[in-house]
Amino acid sequence: MTVQVTPSVEWINQCYEHEGDHEHVSLYLLRAPEGTVLVDSGSFYHREEITAAVDEATDGDGPDAIVLSHSDYPHAANVSPLGGDTEDVELVASSASPAQQGLPDARKCDIGGSLTIEGREFSFIDPPLADRSHTTWIYDHGDGVLFTADGFGNYHDPGRCDSLSDDFPESTPTERIYEYHRDNLVWLRYVAPEKVDRTLDDIFASYDVNAVAPIHGNPIVGDDLDTYRERLRDSIERIASEHSVA
Repeated sequence: MTVQVTPSVEWINQCYEHEGDHEHVSLYLLRAPEGTVLVDSGSFYHREEITAAVDEATDGDGPDAIVLSHSDYPHAANVSPLGGDTEDVELVASSASPAQQGLPDARKCDIGGSLTIEGREFSFIDPPLADRSHTTWIYDHGDGVLFTADGFGNYHDPGRCDSLSDDFPESTPTERIYEYHRDNLVWLRYVAPEKVDRTLDDIFASYDVNAVAPIHGNPIVGDDLDTYRERLRDSIERIASEHSVA
């Protein structure tokens, strides 16, 4: 089953348990003019469920292209089962040396550049929130969706696995945003929060973002974008304030 995020972007998610809560491991399916595009491929732990969901969403045809934010297992573990190692599926990766990341047949995307994939234009952004140096954020010019890999995440209650941000009573809860970034982007304790926020401002000023699609959180849509940005800013300030650098 997929969850509709925008007119042509659908969300496929699975979850890990995390101390009684859940953490998403997601991928997204875009229905582009010339074919279907997957952003990321999910974890090997959920391989059976993910391949079944993609198969159902594509009527058994599978994707025409897979675009990876980076090659870590929660993002790239199902490239081969989804056909990314065949001539029928185009594989796009952000690594400067795809072969070193186990992706010998990948088409390289340059961070800061753009590519047309299955008739859809994508831009590749240097991310201010990431856990690996070869990560890229991906912007879809068709529906204005920003795919943020490990940034913009949150933990969630078990009953909220398929919720968009506007399904929550008051949008994505602040504490869940804080806890996720505290645990997963531990380097935030050393940052100047205002610099991270300025970089995010620049990205949102450069691209017309209608929705944010994280791999490890509930998608953020509509007016909730501003709310989430405020809560993320507060969370980063809180993380940084809790740790002193000698």
